[in-house]
Order: sequence, then C-alpha cells, then structure tokens
Amino acid sequence: MLTAVLIAVLVAIAVVIGTSVLLFLKVQRSHWRTLDAMQRWVVGSLSSIETRLRFQSGLQSPGDVDVIVVVTRDRNALLEPCLRSIHRHEPSAHVIVVDVGSTDETANVLQRLVRERVVSTTIHHGPETVPQWQKGYGIHEAWRVASMLHPRSITVVDDDMVVREPFLAACAAVCEHADIRVVALHRDSTQEKNHPVAKTLEHAGMRIELGATFNGAAFYLPWTTLNAWGPPPFNEGKRESGVEDWYYSRALEHEGKQAAFLHCVDEQENVTSLRDAAQV
Repeated sequence: MLTAVLIAVLVAIAVVIGTSVLLFLKVQRSHWRTLDAMQRWVVGSLSSIETRLRFQSGLQSPGDVDVIVVVTRDRNALLEPCLRSIHRHEPSAHVIVVDVGSTDETANVLQRLVRERVVSTTIHHGPETVPQWQKGYGIHEAWRVASMLHPRSITVVDDDMVVREPFLAACAAVCEHADIRVVALHRDSTQEKNHPVAKTLEHAGMRIELGATFNGAAFYLPWTTLNAWGPPPFNEGKRESGVEDWYYSRALEHEGKQAAFLHCVDEQENVTSLRDAAQV
C-alpha cells in the first residue's frame, strides 16, 4: 500500500514538473521578444540606478555657483545665438558646453566664445566616440564638471533656444516652495498641449502655473532636486531626443511634486527640433 502511494506521489510530481516545463517552453516560444525586452529593461534600469548612485555619492553641499549646460552637435549657427543670449541675461553663470561629436565649425566657435568669456567650460568628443547624439550623455559629462563647482542649481538649455530675460533669481524664488522641484522655462502652444497646467498658486509675489510633466528644451534644477534625483540616465531608451524630461517627470509623479512653468526661453526662428526631425 505504501509503495503504491509513493509511486502515485512521484507520478504526480513528475506530471507537475513536466507540465511546468512544457508551459515555460510554450511561453518562451510565444513571447520571446517580450521576455527579451523585459530583460533589456531590467538590465538598463539596474545600470541607470548604479549610474545615478555613483554620481549622487560625490555631490557636495551647494555653493554659490549657478551652472548652465548646453549640449550640441553640428549646429554652430544655432549655438552661438543661444550662448550669447545666456551670457547677455545671466553673465555670472558658469556655462558648460558639451560638444558630442561635431564635424562642423562648432569647435572653432566655442574657442572664440571662451576667449570672449561667453562660455566658461567646454567638453569635446570626437564623432567616433559618440555614435549618436545623446543629450542625456552630454548632461552626464557636464555633471562631472559641475559637481566639482558645488552648484546651487543646474539649468539645461537646448542649443536651438534663446534666453529672452534673466531667470535664475526667479527660479530660485519659485523653488523655495516645498512642492516645486523643477522649473520649465519654455512654453508654447505645443508645450501647453503636451504638458497642461494642473493648478496655479501665489508664491514669492508671483502667480505660478504648475504641472505634473514638463518639456526638456530648457529647465532649471535647484540643488535639492540635484541631490535627491541626480542626473538623468542616458542609457534608458537610447535615442536622439533623450529622456531627461521624462525621467524627472516620473520622479515628480512618484513623490507628488510639481514643475513650475516660467516662459523665459524661446525657440529660435525657422528651427526644426531634433525630436521633430527624427519623426519626419
């Protein structure tokens, strides 16, 4: 009797194991692409976390330096007006330009602007070292330099933008509000549609519009945000348009915080953004 029971148990176990193996093989065959995508996502996420931890671990207490970062490639005709507008309205800022592999006259333009003290620091990569334009990668490169300056803020401005008025003092005042972690500086009809205003409030003598997401064309990060969330990952969904705005937007949503909208930066005339160009 005992022998029969043992045999029955072993048979049941064998059936369960066999069924599980067959089911796994079927799922693997049917959903191999999905599993592969999940694996890439897990590996990429872990790598992004590790990257952010490395950068955040070296971040010191804030000083009195405001850093403005511009990432560029092969757009020197747009870059110079952008940088001159920054210098005109925020001459005390430390401007870092990251050239991710230009083959045009960008290097010569930057050398001249450094001599004129329009640009503070430049970082250059050969075209063979950066296989595709990566704004997030450029921000990471600038972060390495900025972290040694003990910045109280970092502002990222696309090279096809122009600053139309001073903004650093207003951004600092806005971010004194506990719920505001990012200030988006570019607003037009497209951005109003894609990143609508969720609510408004009165703060620091200003009427401020707030939203849950924002556009990455130009944005300001105070030290509290830099320290808490670090730089955006550049290996998460690699593409030319980057993911920096969505990284911070997800962080805002996760912590129940807000982005403030101040329209201080405009897109240059007759310009097709890199993101729009990639979709043509």
